[in-house]
Amino acid sequence: MTAPVSPFDSLANTILAAGGVTGPSELHGFVCGVLSAGARPDQQRWQRELAELLQLEAVPAELNREFLELTERSLQQLGGDAFDLDLLLADDEDISTRARTLGNWCQGFLLGYGIGDNQRKLADTSSEALKDIGTIAQLDADAVEASEEAEKQLLEVQEFVRVAAMNIFTETAGAQPGAGGPTVH
Repeated sequence: MTAPVSPFDSLANTILAAGGVTGPSELHGFVCGVLSAGARPDQQRWQRELAELLQLEAVPAELNREFLELTERSLQQLGGDAFDLDLLLADDEDISTRARTLGNWCQGFLLGYGIGDNQRKLADTSSEALKDIGTIAQLDADAVEASEEAEKQLLEVQEFVRVAAMNIFTETAGAQPGAGGPTVH
């Protein structure tokens, strides 16, 4: 009996089949960044931005479906009361791979946040968190060596990024009218 395919692997396979060049973590970070900036682009804008990010001429229907599901789920998690944002990262044994996907998620978040074009001034804590996400995006994953301490540190950084993204969303997007519900259909 084969193990079920993880959401990360499923999205990676769909992106690969479409010929896209961006991984699932960066794509999820991008979605969370756009949403955290308060943007609620219409489906046509999502299509254009997704195609640009993945360097595709057009987005195949299967990839578009998975992308919209990811967007809806991310918006619910970011705006929900359960604080259950689940970063889409590789579920790999290799710590370097997991660190790389966390860095990619952070890169995507920064790109999405920039495209979302938040015009509100961030509180100092959120502004500092955004800078920290930028630092984490530059992480040299190849330099991360497997150890119990490195595992612990990676989990702490991952939790920091998760909470920082939710806080930024709450501060910017959550305060805007109509921010609580998805508008991409």
